[in-house]
Amino acid sequence: MLSPSIRSLAVLLAMLTAVAPFAVDMYLPAMQAMASDLSTPIHYVEISVSTFLFGFALGQLFGGPASDRFGRKPTIALGLILFSITSLLLMYTESINELLVLRALQAIGGGMATVNSSAIIRDLFSGNEMAKVLSMVAMVMMSAPLIAPMLGALIVKFYDWQTIFLFLSLYSILVMLLLLWRLPETNPRSKRYEKRHEEGNTKLWQSYKRVLTHRQAMGYIMAISFAFCGMFVFITSSAFTYLEYFSVSVQQFPFLFGANVLVMMLMNRINVWALNHYSSPNILTVGLLIQLTCGIALIIASYAQPNLYLIVALNMLFVGSLGLIAANATAGTLNFFPDISGTATAVIGVTEFTLGAIIGIFWSYLHDLQFIATQQHTLSPMAWVMAGCALIGLISLKVLSNTKTAIKPL
Repeated sequence: MLSPSIRSLAVLLAMLTAVAPFAVDMYLPAMQAMASDLSTPIHYVEISVSTFLFGFALGQLFGGPASDRFGRKPTIALGLILFSITSLLLMYTESINELLVLRALQAIGGGMATVNSSAIIRDLFSGNEMAKVLSMVAMVMMSAPLIAPMLGALIVKFYDWQTIFLFLSLYSILVMLLLLWRLPETNPRSKRYEKRHEEGNTKLWQSYKRVLTHRQAMGYIMAISFAFCGMFVFITSSAFTYLEYFSVSVQQFPFLFGANVLVMMLMNRINVWALNHYSSPNILTVGLLIQLTCGIALIIASYAQPNLYLIVALNMLFVGSLGLIAANATAGTLNFFPDISGTATAVIGVTEFTLGAIIGIFWSYLHDLQFIATQQHTLSPMAWVMAGCALIGLISLKVLSNTKTAIKPL
């Protein structure tokens, strides 16, 4: 049973982690309006999702080691200030190129800040208890992608898309003030001095090398990264899938998108219960198998006459299974690196978001290639890429981490 103080910590860290889904999901309903105002096809506005993911990866690349060396709170504050300033600048963008550049800078700030959430949890917990707290954070944080598209749709209806970025700026400042006020420094100066004394002149690249050359840890990292890649493909393609292919209204879109989040919240809740009875690696395997099954079903459905509700249901299960994957894969990785948890978290984040951006662009390329060849757009590129991500994630876990598929009680 998690204590009230742990729940309070989970809420604070969930608010910090929610910066990313707010920044990505909130402007999805506004993409058509943005494309119109910027005089560009919606496809190019969708590419800004991949741009954001690249920037987010870069921010985590520097933010993780910086928090190990200089402390969690200063790194969080610096990242959120950068995020807030660029969010304000995005209100005044007048071209697609400005949008892409500013989204990348915004993401760098967000990545620097949010990479600290898992590192803080690793500072305080280990083993299955860490996985439980990570799931608790995820459950609270999942309210962000549930609320974000609805809030974005309301803002576009009553105001304009620029107001979305004003909200993001104000939200990041609020989160920064709350964290500076309520969050203790879990990597204090005395602890950092002790680490430096023990490690001597260990270079940053050596810390990264230590993580990247750890076979079992990389199995967990690749598993969670490709699981997230499948979700990023869904997010990148969601505007096309629902707004254009199925002609869903902007007002309906947030509810279809939010349904994925409800399933993910349920899966996170199931994960907390399951960790009392089964091992974390085995629960992770089940989550990856659910993703693969849904991916294969999406492929089959895409070559038939796709039904909106079937596609929504399969996407819900695919994305929702991350509730069984994310916390367990993250905990499995961080257990190997208690002394450089910030750097290890950065490797997870950089791998997730870099691969997510690349695969999002790859989906976009397949999407365009199919149109050139057939003069029509279908859901099959999305389905194939999502299924491929799930398969690669499962194979990576089995080959690199040597985990068993069967679920056995602890």
